[in-house]
Amino acid sequence: QLNYIVGEENVKKVLKKYFNDFKFKHPTPNDIKRVAEKVSGIQLGWFLNEWIETTHTIDYAIVKVENKNITLARIGQMPMPIDITVTYIDGSHENFNIPLRMMLGRKPTNATILKDWAWAYPTYTFSTSKEIKTVEIDPSQLMADIDRSNNKFEKE
Repeated sequence: QLNYIVGEENVKKVLKKYFNDFKFKHPTPNDIKRVAEKVSGIQLGWFLNEWIETTHTIDYAIVKVENKNITLARIGQMPMPIDITVTYIDGSHENFNIPLRMMLGRKPTNATILKDWAWAYPTYTFSTSKEIKTVEIDPSQLMADIDRSNNKFEKE
């Protein structure tokens, strides 16, 4: 999950720095969090709390696609940033990233960065520039979503 949140390159940097900083020492669980936050520039306390101290699950869904508007819903209790790929009627596609407000940052990406998703809101709607053919949440399939059946929409 850390790879999904901070990006693959940052995870490699985190592991290298963690190893170099703590070899022959006795690190605490908080040390890896601090290294990951420093390297990525993303606040990760929320993630470790949700992942380690709760039984919350990750489940996001595409609930409505109408014209150029897409509405997503958070069904599970665990908040996550969301990667989305939209394919348009003309065959082109666009990647989007929706960061979480509590992250205070985002992973490096070439995707269009949308407004952050505040945890208090169970749904999130955004607009695209063209007519939509397909929408997919987490096309990389790195997020531990417990129900992927609602992560893809295809216009009939």
